[in-house]
Amino acid sequence: MFIYIPYDTTMMTTGNREDYLINILRLTEGENSTKTTEVADYMGVSPASVTEMLKVLASEGLVEYERYHGVKLTEEGLAYARLIRKKHHVLESFLINVLSVDRMTAHNEACRLEHALSEESAIKMCQMMGTHVDSDCQSCSIPCKAASSEGANITASLSDLNPGEHGVISHLKNGDARIVKKLIMMGFVPGRELALDSVLPEENMTIVNVGNSIVALTADLASSIYIDTSE
Repeated sequence: MFIYIPYDTTMMTTGNREDYLINILRLTEGENSTKTTEVADYMGVSPASVTEMLKVLASEGLVEYERYHGVKLTEEGLAYARLIRKKHHVLESFLINVLSVDRMTAHNEACRLEHALSEESAIKMCQMMGTHVDSDCQSCSIPCKAASSEGANITASLSDLNPGEHGVISHLKNGDARIVKKLIMMGFVPGRELALDSVLPEENMTIVNVGNSIVALTADLASSIYIDTSE
């Protein structure tokens, strides 16, 4: 007798596997195990679908799964899940603070985009925002900590440079997201070369050459631009 069993062709995609990993991380924080039914309820899928995926993830060494005993992330699976969550935070922060997308839309968009975003691009987005997202962030409601980006050789903000000094924009950093957004729209993007032309104390202005343009900046804008002068 022939029995037809429907097969979900999307189940084994990378994005689908990553969804399971990040949701297992959310349920366990990488320390405990969780039941198949808990994963199914959390993700809104059938327990049978969860079981099939957990078998796949276990075969790849990303989870420890035993029927009736639940599932737990392996060290490799935990690192992978934290990377996905980190990219989610980067995307969500960028959408909210740079593109002015509302929080709920940003969260949903980040859930879709996190699978396609490379780690390199995530780092560049962090540099643009002047933030660093900790790998152990536990919730999208927790603000990302501002800090210099890993690997960047930061020497000073633009306001600390002397006329004639130049370098490459490393990152932007300001507590007001509107200022960061304004600078990006003005062309102050990480990786772009910049040279300090002159400072006009009386007018509280800093004149810089960025790209093919000469731009006058107020003190608060100049202090929000960080320059790598090592090259």
